[in-house]
Amino acid sequence: MITSLRSKGFLVGLVITFLVIGLNFIRVDNVQKLLQRIEGILYDARLVATLSEKPRQFDEQVIIIDIDEKSMREQGRYPWSRSKVSDLVTKLMDAGVVVVAFDIFFAEPERNAIEVVLSKNQHLDSQSKAQLKQLIGSVNFDQEFAETLGNSEVVLGFLFDDSAQNSGQLPDAVIDWSHEQDQLSEIATFEHVLGNISILQSAATGAGFINSVPESDGFIRKASLVLNYQGQLYPSLALEAARVYTLADNIEAKSKVSGDATWLQGLSFGSHFIPTNEKGQIFIPYKGRERSFQYISATDVLNDRVEHDLLDGSVAFIGTSAVGLADLRTTSVGVQYPGVEVHANVFEGLIHPEILPVELDITVALVFTLLLLTGFILAMLMTNQGPMRILIISLVSFALHISFNWYCWWALKISLPLFQVILLITLLTIYYGAAGFVSENANRKKIKNMFDQYVPPAYIEKMIRSAKGVELKTERKEMSVLFADIRDFTTLSEQFTPEELSDFLKEYLSEATAIIFNNKGTIDKYVGDMIMALWNAPLEDENHAVNAVISAMQLISLTEVLSEQFKEKNWPAIRVGIGISSGEMVVGDMGSTYRKAYTVLGDAVNLGARIESLTKYYGVDILVSSNTFEDITQHNVICRKMDRIKVKGKNTAVEIYQPIGFDADLTDVIKDDVLLHEVAIEHYLTGNFIEAQEMFTQLKQNANLPITIYSILIERIANLIDNVDATNWDGVYTHESK
Repeated sequence: MITSLRSKGFLVGLVITFLVIGLNFIRVDNVQKLLQRIEGILYDARLVATLSEKPRQFDEQVIIIDIDEKSMREQGRYPWSRSKVSDLVTKLMDAGVVVVAFDIFFAEPERNAIEVVLSKNQHLDSQSKAQLKQLIGSVNFDQEFAETLGNSEVVLGFLFDDSAQNSGQLPDAVIDWSHEQDQLSEIATFEHVLGNISILQSAATGAGFINSVPESDGFIRKASLVLNYQGQLYPSLALEAARVYTLADNIEAKSKVSGDATWLQGLSFGSHFIPTNEKGQIFIPYKGRERSFQYISATDVLNDRVEHDLLDGSVAFIGTSAVGLADLRTTSVGVQYPGVEVHANVFEGLIHPEILPVELDITVALVFTLLLLTGFILAMLMTNQGPMRILIISLVSFALHISFNWYCWWALKISLPLFQVILLITLLTIYYGAAGFVSENANRKKIKNMFDQYVPPAYIEKMIRSAKGVELKTERKEMSVLFADIRDFTTLSEQFTPEELSDFLKEYLSEATAIIFNNKGTIDKYVGDMIMALWNAPLEDENHAVNAVISAMQLISLTEVLSEQFKEKNWPAIRVGIGISSGEMVVGDMGSTYRKAYTVLGDAVNLGARIESLTKYYGVDILVSSNTFEDITQHNVICRKMDRIKVKGKNTAVEIYQPIGFDADLTDVIKDDVLLHEVAIEHYLTGNFIEAQEMFTQLKQNANLPITIYSILIERIANLIDNVDATNWDGVYTHESK
């Protein structure tokens, strides 16, 4: 077991465990929203699966007085006159309803019908106006409703809304909360409220906010029992209804202080204590799906079509299920769930706290502990195991955690997160399963890796995939070839011991090879310090020229990085010259029956080697042929034409170019000098020596591009002006050495 705990597989398992734990600390909204969404889906599934087929029943009767489509057909579109609402409350109270709670607020006074008549009929005579004014009191329906409220146990609703302006009146504070102004709290704070008009609020027994609290995915799983307004806590509609129902005078907020923060623990009223989270929220104890409570149409109450026995002793929540009144919510048990029924569920949970799902204060610590233990145990058990045993361990772990989570929910009413544990088990199963698969193929990979050191890896892969699997035909195709040679390597090598020289070459060639492989290239051969690489064989690569040039640019960057690193070892800095040529080449297995090599032959290959040797002469790191130039300019690589030359052993003149970089990466100053260079080189090649000389001199002074070429061309022009007839000038310079 000790060996297992020290193994790489076990350590990787622990790393995966800590990464899953660390998801809680990633403060990226999208990550946290995704976690909450998945956890919410699991919560909903668990809640729905444990709903009883027969809705729970208590001695307290909670009913919904529904302003539904039927009510609006018979009584008229909502909002109704306060007189009709007053009649509704009166009939409910007469039938024995104990408490009425409105999931509605009355933010504006109702216009007096007589006052409307008077304002619209200014032509009436004084006597008529006087007679009408005597009737104003008889149609003051706000006053009528207020008188009804004063004789009833009614809780009105109000709405906190920071997008609106303050209106109406808030009720007197009924929550005792010990809280210093400078202490932080997680309870949501609002600055604006839409309350009831003062005449109604003053007459009502109480009031509570009707705000819903959707989570990041829009589902309502929790209810806020309190919200903060100007340093004072106010109760929700359900909490205030519960206070009034239990005849409690006030509600006490139980908090603990930690440093400069106040953490809410729960709420106490009468003999009830309701534990909450730090935000003052509880999980909503949904009785069932929509209409789990008794729904009674408001019009049936108004028209005396309801038996008093059905209403006697009940608590009535007045709200609406009508689609047009926009009070339908997305909940764990339905996506068209009436908001008024949410309040009814919360009320029932407050009166019977034993049905409330509990969110423990130590939930975070408990989940972290479960994750850590699970990760440690699974990493220990799964390391170096076969796929079948890993699968069995995984399934057992899933079963244990889901059973434990289910037991906490069903028997203890404790809600524990589940997703991260499932994610951890899944990731560990995938990792160890993959590791087992990799282990079973280790021998095959070792053999392949051995051959990769001698022949191109891409060649091996192609042979493995090939139907014949043992040979690749020789063929002609368009390709690119790269030669990279360390400058003055003979002199450099004299500064090393044999061991140091080996280490030096190993470090350089390993990094350089990785660059070429990463850009779809194949190493043809190493010759001492020289690298020969090719593109578009054996792997197909339509962009072989630009990938070769990208590799060359990265090789130059590599030498700069390595040179800095070599300083720490007292090794000399290095520079490389790189030549690239594109064109038709012969590629395939070349050699004898005793030994073969996968390589390329052709004039384009020889040209690449020749122009590599000219990089030092022209004072640049990279030179490419005209065929390569034509391909890479289509990919926005900026180049400058260096010369028109004949190389040793060739009678045909060729033009060579230096890649400067990608257009998007170059400054305007560099681009301007490249354009000036193009004009100057054309003057030179066409025999306009004076103009060319002036421009080359200017470019040399600018020194934005390597200037060796300008010194060379200025010297050539000085000789050409006196010795060459411009009419016979073809611009070709012949190099006599390789």
